[in-house]
Amino acid sequence: MQEDCRKTLRAIGEEVGLTPPAVAERIRKLEEDHVIRSYRVGVDRTRLDCGMTGFIMVAPKPEKYADFCTFCEETPQIIEHHHVIGNYNAMLRFAVRDTNALDELLTKIKRYGDSRTSVELKTCFDTKALQLP
Repeated sequence: MQEDCRKTLRAIGEEVGLTPPAVAERIRKLEEDHVIRSYRVGVDRTRLDCGMTGFIMVAPKPEKYADFCTFCEETPQIIEHHHVIGNYNAMLRFAVRDTNALDELLTKIKRYGDSRTSVELKTCFDTKALQLP
């Protein structure tokens, strides 16, 4: 079982020498300044019948990129979309039920440009603590 990394305001305060209200105020300020942009929930996709995951590199035609971005936002099987530099300028992460669902997704993506797909065998880690200077 993965170690529970949630901490109470009291525990954080003990680590950094602040009271719980001072910790809460600093966290609120970081949220307001958009340093903390979101909080994350880890989900076991296999238990949601979306056990096939992977990455699709896509080279959308420049005139189709805006429509491609809308497509990615509206397609639930696409769970990440990164604009990158290289032969393929979009990197997508997908989660689907099976190979049939992946084939359907790839058929839709083909309307926007060429793609290359890699299916994920296992995730070694998907988040890493940010090392602060």
